[in-house]
Amino acid sequence: MKKVFFSLMLIAALAFSFTSCEKKASESDTHSQTFTLGETTYDIDNVITIENIKYEGSDVYNAIVLSQGQMIGNTGGEGRGVTILFKGNINPGTYNLTGNDANYPKYVFGDITVEDIVNFSIENLEDGDAYYAVSGSLTLEIDGDTYTVTTDGIEVEKADDPAIVETSSVDYEGSVERYVLADVVEGDLNGVNIVTAGTTKYNIMFIETQIVAFITEEGDMLGFTSTSPFTDGIPTGEFTNSDYPIILIEDMNINAPKFASSGNIVISKEGDYYTIDITNMEFSGLTDTYTMHYVGTMPYFDFPF
Repeated sequence: MKKVFFSLMLIAALAFSFTSCEKKASESDTHSQTFTLGETTYDIDNVITIENIKYEGSDVYNAIVLSQGQMIGNTGGEGRGVTILFKGNINPGTYNLTGNDANYPKYVFGDITVEDIVNFSIENLEDGDAYYAVSGSLTLEIDGDTYTVTTDGIEVEKADDPAIVETSSVDYEGSVERYVLADVVEGDLNGVNIVTAGTTKYNIMFIETQIVAFITEEGDMLGFTSTSPFTDGIPTGEFTNSDYPIILIEDMNINAPKFASSGNIVISKEGDYYTIDITNMEFSGLTDTYTMHYVGTMPYFDFPF
C-alpha cells in the first residue's frame, strides 16, 4: 500500500507545484472550504483532479487533491493538503474509509514540497509526516464541474508511527482544475528524465499563450508556445524557434522564464503517440546547449497560472 501511496504523493506533489495561491478555490455559502488535522484548520486554496496515474504499468488511478499553500513562483515553498485516491474513475458516492490495502478510495493528509517531486524515495514517504485514514466516511457529489466533498468521523494514523492517531476532515464545494498525466514511453531533457507532458494555457506578460509543455523529474519545464490555439492538435513537421518560441522554466519558477534564442523542433505522430525532438536550444544566461527527446501522449491539462 505504501508504494501506491508514494506514487500518488509524487504525482500529487507535481500538481501542487503547478497551483498558484493567486487562484483561490471557489467560495461557498454552505461549506467552510477547509480541511483539518486534529485541532488545526487549513483553508483550501487549490483543488485539482489528477487523472491517468499509473503504478508499475498496471492499474490506473485518479485523485482529488485539496491543498493550502503556494508551490510555484519565486515565493513558492511548501503546502499541506488532502489527497483522495480512487482506483479507476472518480465516481460520486459515500465511501467508508479503512486501512485495508484493497479498499478505495484512500484518504491521505501530508506535507508537499517541490523537492519531494524530484528527489522522491519510498523511504522518505515512510519516514515522513503523512497520515492515512483508517476509519470514517467520505461523501463525494459531482454536478458538472462542481465537486462537493464532505467527511464524517475520519481518523488517520501517522505513516511512520501508527500509534499516533488524529482526526481529519474536508468540507468543500466548488470547481476543480483537471490535471491529466501523459503516457510517457521515453523522454529526456539534456539527460534528465521527462515525467509528464501535455498542452495547456500559459499567461506570459498577461498574454494568454498555448504551450506544449514537458516536465522533468528535477522540476524544470520546457515548452514551445503559440499565441494562436492549436485548433487541429499539435502540428507535425519541422519548425524553428521563430515559428514556435521555446521557453524554459527552471525549478517551476514561473516568474522567471528563459526564452530561447535558437532551436529546431521536429514533430511526428503515430496513433495517439507523438515523437518530438527539440535540438540546438540556447538560452540567455545559460552556457549549455539544450536537447530534448520525447515519445508519448500529449493530453490537455489545466495549468492555473
